[in-house]
Parts: sequence; structure tokens; C-alpha cells
Amino acid sequence: MSNTSPGAMRFATILLSLLLCSTFLTPAQAEITSLKVVFGERKFTVPAFEHDGVLYASLNELSKGAGLSTYENAESGKIEVRVGENRLKFTANNPFVVVLSHRENTISEVYQLPVEVSRTQVAYYLPMAPALPLLSRTWGMSLLLDQGKAELVITSTSKPVARVTGVPESGTSLAARSSKSGTNDGAAVPDAGASSSDTATPGAGAADLAPREIAVEKASTYDIGRISVDTRKNGTLIRIHTRKQVKSFDSELKNGSLVVTLSGASVDVNELRQTPTDGEGITGVEAEQLGGNARISFTLNGSFTSDKISRDVKSGDLLVSLFRKVDVGTVLNADKRGKQDGDRSKWKLDCIVIDAGHGGKDPGAIGVSGIKEKNVTLGIALKLGKMIEREMPGVKIVYTRKDDTFIPLDKRGQIANAAEGKLFISIHCNATEAKPSSAKGFEVYILRPGRTAEAIRIAEFENSVIKLEKDYEKRYAKLDNESFILINMAHSAYAKYSERFAELLHDEVKASRQVTSKGVKQAGFYVLVGASMPGVLIESGFVSNRNEEKFLASNEGQEHLAKLFFDAISSYAKEYEKSLKE
Repeated sequence: MSNTSPGAMRFATILLSLLLCSTFLTPAQAEITSLKVVFGERKFTVPAFEHDGVLYASLNELSKGAGLSTYENAESGKIEVRVGENRLKFTANNPFVVVLSHRENTISEVYQLPVEVSRTQVAYYLPMAPALPLLSRTWGMSLLLDQGKAELVITSTSKPVARVTGVPESGTSLAARSSKSGTNDGAAVPDAGASSSDTATPGAGAADLAPREIAVEKASTYDIGRISVDTRKNGTLIRIHTRKQVKSFDSELKNGSLVVTLSGASVDVNELRQTPTDGEGITGVEAEQLGGNARISFTLNGSFTSDKISRDVKSGDLLVSLFRKVDVGTVLNADKRGKQDGDRSKWKLDCIVIDAGHGGKDPGAIGVSGIKEKNVTLGIALKLGKMIEREMPGVKIVYTRKDDTFIPLDKRGQIANAAEGKLFISIHCNATEAKPSSAKGFEVYILRPGRTAEAIRIAEFENSVIKLEKDYEKRYAKLDNESFILINMAHSAYAKYSERFAELLHDEVKASRQVTSKGVKQAGFYVLVGASMPGVLIESGFVSNRNEEKFLASNEGQEHLAKLFFDAISSYAKEYEKSLKE
């Protein structure tokens, strides 16, 4: 059987229609392409083509992806799109767009594009750059169209802005084309549609029908020319797009503003001042060129507790994450104030998920004498689970595996969420590349991008297991630097509890004479990503160290570690329950 999705089939049908059925273009005249659309968390692709320096995109697919309702009259060759409080009526092979008030059903404007709307047998195609101001104004959204990359970014902002950058690779710009040939002044103004209730508003005269050209901007020569903002419930991510790698950078969060200083970089001051802001996390952007350095100031809405700036290893862009203080207790109180289900039982520590790292075809780290990490972690996990069942009878124990079975990393988080776990503990063992090694000690990690080279190395090793999973490239494709920052924001509601549990584990192990603790650290472990609850990843010790390998492989050693982990859980449970009562 074919695995082709309905969406892929629809996309292929539209492209085939473009090639064979265009009403005014031959295949040789148009270059088939696609338009990438970013709308908040939504990302989708729209069929498109380039002709004579103009980028056209499927109005049907763009509306569908953006959640806009449409109505099509195939006989009259018209399509109507509901945009905000307006309805836009487009007619095939005609440059005029009729704008109607949705509530009053009256014509508020007739807008003329410098080129016509195209139509195939399956879709209408909109000239994107000329239509951008109209869409932005009637929709109330900021629209940024990069014609060179064929990408449209849609942002909800308090002051909508429409901007066009770049030139389609297949031809000259629209401005250049218009200056040579002009616009189609002989095209008929369409009627507003079949509705007899449509009444023209006085004043829709020649001034309203005049072509409104878009001057396509040249590519920026500044190092910093654009900023994008993504606000979530628990924080805001700022991406500073860079043309070259910035030498050094710093950020300061103070008195309701964030100041980012970039050494050895030039900044497009006017462009950044026009950055679309969402009004939620960021309300304003200012930029200054101070000699050879650039300074960007962000006006913040509300209070943020911390910030972090890092470099995206793939693009070289700078990522600034702002964190708000949100925890489970706050959520519980909000539930009560909102008269929602504020029952404390749903937050009670009644289910603990124990994840024995690796398993099956994934042995994990191999010790000096051949001991496999997967067997050590399973032994500790089972012993820990029995202790909890015996000493904490009201707590349910869920294992991601109870035998030598391979479980994909994302499936482990799914198991935890399905069980409605309140605490996630992933147990592992550490190792160095060189064996034997003198490196030793226990470590406990919480989910955040790694700060040290060693933390990153360990995370890369634990994450490398995904290569044993089917279609891992697709399943984990979105887990890049930016995604981890956004995931970290989503996990910030549990951050206080994850950090406290990690501290209790460290304290218990530190007090033990048989194991040395190397402290609480942070790194981006995939296995922690999917679990929507407080969670930690434990590196129990080094199997590359002869003495620790012997201790970890022994029944006594595993029992000892399980007891230390249990004591930390017991202390955590008492503190957690107390915090919910406050």
C-alpha cells in the first residue's frame, strides 16, 4: 500500500495543475516552487510559482493553513476569503479586490493590484508582494515576505506591518517590471459578487483604484537586519538574525528592559525599529550603532526572572530566551480562581515513572570488563520500584521497561504522560571514551541546553540511541537549539520541582561514603523532553572506572544506590505535598 498522505496528494495535484492547466501561462513561462509559511507554532508549505519577477502562491492553501474560511463560486471565477472582520473577494484574471465589511455586508474598499490574480483548475494564485499590504491591514497581522527564500512569516502584533524583502530568483522584480510595461488599465472592475445586498460606499473612486506598487528592498548589507519574536506562556524567545558570526555578545535584564550588546557588528537601526512585536512579551525594539558595536534594547511587558543568550550552531543566529516565573503551585491556584478543576488530587504525588536507560539492541555504555549499562540501569530501576511500592503504598510505579526491551526515547515520555506521572526518573551510567579511566562519581541532570562541553558530550551520547530507531531523522528533526529553548520554557512550570529533587538526590549521595557526587548539572536530553512533569536524568557512576564498574554491577551496589534514590524521593514527596497545601 502507498504511504502517501492526503496532504501530499493534494499538493501534487495542485502542482500538476500548475504545469498543465494555467489559464494564462505556459509551463515554460512559470517556475514551479513553493512558499514556506510560518504562523506562530504552525509551519506549512503552499504551492507557488514565479513568473516575470512575481511570486504567486495558492490562495486556497494559504487560507487553509492559516485557518481562514473561504467560499468559492466556480462558475463566476470568484473566491471570497474571511480575513479578520472583513471579506476579500478575488476574481480570476483580474487585478481588483473587493473589500467588504463582514458585519455590515457593505463594500468598504476596492483595491487594485498591479498584476492579475491567476487561476488553475484547482486553485487561485495570489501575487504575494502586491497583496501583502492589503492582507496585513485587513487581517491585523504583521507579514514579512522574503521572496529570495520564498518564505512568509505571519505574526500577531499590536501594530501590523507589511514588508517585502528579496527578489524571486527566476526573474526581475515587480517594480522593474511595472516601470517597463505598466499595469493592465483595461481590466474591468469586478462586481462585488452575486449578493444583491452589497452596496457601494461613496468615495471608492479613482484614488482608491490607483495601482499601489511595492518597492522591493535590496538585500541588507548589515550584520544584523532582522529580529523575530516567539512568545509562549512561560517565556519569550528572540531570534537575532545575523549575516555573519558575531564575535562576542552579552545581555542584561534590568528594570523592564533587555539590552543586548554585540561586539564588532553593524545593525540596521531603521529596520529593527520596525520589528513586529506581539505586545505580550516584547512591546518595543530600539537599536543603536556605537562605533563598531551594536546595541539592541527591548521594552518588556511584565516581569521576567532570567535571560540567556546563545548561538544557534546551525544558522549562527543569536537566540535570547526570557523566562517568566511559573510553577505548579501557581497553576493550581489559577485553577481554583478560575473555578476550574482545582482538586489537589490531580497534582498529588501518586505516580512515579522509573525509566531504565537503554535496553534491547541498545546496550548503552560498555564497561572495562564488558558490563553493559542497560543491565545495570534495569537492576537499579527494579530495586528502586520495589522499595517505593513497599514503603509508599499510595504511590503507583510505572516502568518504561521491566526487561531487556528496546524502547525509543520519545516513547518513554509518552508512557510517562499516559500514566499521568508526577515524577520522572531516568537512570543511566556514565563512561569515558578511554578505558580504563580514573573518572568517577554520580551526576544528576535537569533539562536545559548544556552549559559545559562535558555536559554536552554526555547528552550527545545518551541521545545517540535515536539512530537505532526507525525514521529517527524525521521524528527528531525539530529538536534543534531553538526547539530546546522553547521546550525549556514549556518545562519551566516544573523547573522548581525538578531542581529541588535533583538537589535532594545530590545531598543523599554526597552523604554516602561509597559514592561521590559531582553535583547537579544541566543538558538537553531527548528522553526528558517528552515527559510533561518534574524529571531528572541520573548518571549513577562510571562503568569505565574499574572500581565503580564493579560496584555498579553488584547486587549490593545497585541496592545501595536504589536506597539513596528512594530516600531522596521520600524527602521530595514530603516537601512537594507541603508546597501544595500552602
